[in-house]
Amino acid sequence: HDRGKQQAPAQVAHLDLDGISSVLDVGGGSGCYDMAFLDRKPSLQAAVFDLPNVIPISKRIVDKEGYSGRIAHYTGDYTRDALPGGFDMVFLSAIIHSNSFETNQALVKSCYHALNPGGRIVIQDWIMNDDKTLPVQGAIFSINMLVGTGEGDCYSEKEVRAWFAEAGLSFVSRNELDGGLGQMIGEKEETAIP
Repeated sequence: HDRGKQQAPAQVAHLDLDGISSVLDVGGGSGCYDMAFLDRKPSLQAAVFDLPNVIPISKRIVDKEGYSGRIAHYTGDYTRDALPGGFDMVFLSAIIHSNSFETNQALVKSCYHALNPGGRIVIQDWIMNDDKTLPVQGAIFSINMLVGTGEGDCYSEKEVRAWFAEAGLSFVSRNELDGGLGQMIGEKEETAIP
């Protein structure tokens, strides 16, 4: 939480919040990104979706940080449960590197269904080149994922774009962040059926 609380404001500052009135942080843990979103746009409806053992901790931190009643909490496992719907933005930070390609593909489809028409998905993680050699920090981190997870990896822009296309999302942009991290942004069509 302490590291996320320090990083989140600068990372969230890269995102366009025009037309965004609600945000769901999937795997949002302590809620530090929702706090940063609310600091930028106090009128937002913010929510965290995380595992049953994480949500009580998240609620305590949210209360301690002074955001009580401003961040909703949803319990579930994104590998098995549907995400709650009706959001203008779904935010995934440091999530995709823990999963297989197929799990991420299914997760992006689930995010699509959680979005309102015209809504956006933001994937924030190491976004690799096609050879998966750059950024160097991401290449090194992918070794950590190989050792520490069953199927995790660091994924390329090409792979993330493929998930977007498979889910029916249009690629909007890529933001570069400090330290080699990136944000990939996709959008659901305005005329899409939720």
